[in-house]
Amino acid sequence: MKALIALALFSQLLSCKAVPHGPFPPLVYRVLDCDDPETEEAAAEAVNYINTHHQKGYKYALNRIEKVRVLPRRPFGEIFVLELDLLETTCHVVNPLPLENCTVRAFTDHAVEGDCDVKLVKVDGIFSVSSARCHSSPDSAEDIVRVCPDCPLLAPLNDTRVAHAVALALAQFNSDGPGPYIKLLEIARAQRQVNADATAQFGFCQATVINQRGVEDLKANCSIYEHQVPALTAMVALFSGY
Repeated sequence: MKALIALALFSQLLSCKAVPHGPFPPLVYRVLDCDDPETEEAAAEAVNYINTHHQKGYKYALNRIEKVRVLPRRPFGEIFVLELDLLETTCHVVNPLPLENCTVRAFTDHAVEGDCDVKLVKVDGIFSVSSARCHSSPDSAEDIVRVCPDCPLLAPLNDTRVAHAVALALAQFNSDGPGPYIKLLEIARAQRQVNADATAQFGFCQATVINQRGVEDLKANCSIYEHQVPALTAMVALFSGY
């Protein structure tokens, strides 16, 4: 009798099988263009998320949408994967001014660009960012100098001259009046510029180096002229190379 009960129990166990929790609809992949309104809505949410969670530096504005992918999500919703190209504005992240009112930093002000990969989830028509990764890089200094030789360029934030300038600015602000005492939170940006003396003179030099058996004989002759800004500017504009 015991053997019969065990055999019946064993046969019942063998008859068990996995049953799905519920029916799932087939996966449907959608293709969207970068200028599709739904893509632009996702990009706007991504930029807002980046500026809200960006703790240092300046706010960024959308320059263009590089790529978009839409993936189905179980059990419901969709996943949007965006590649965004962003431009730095002149509004710091602590500035309460809305992004729409912030000015994009000019190229001649040595602007910074941002490249971001953002993943969003869309459920019931609402976007939410699940992850974002960004990398920023300044425009080429050589390109700026080519367009604007006298424009200021970005300086390393750990430069001792930058730290000295910041210390002087804080000291002057705190000593000027009865206003609130401020302390340094961060150095968000620093630029350097050669401020030539208006009374500087120009010179034209000719030099000859004669090498005789490893011994160099140098002869130099220079003529110093008065300051001639218009003449120099015209020369640079007319002759850009040999």
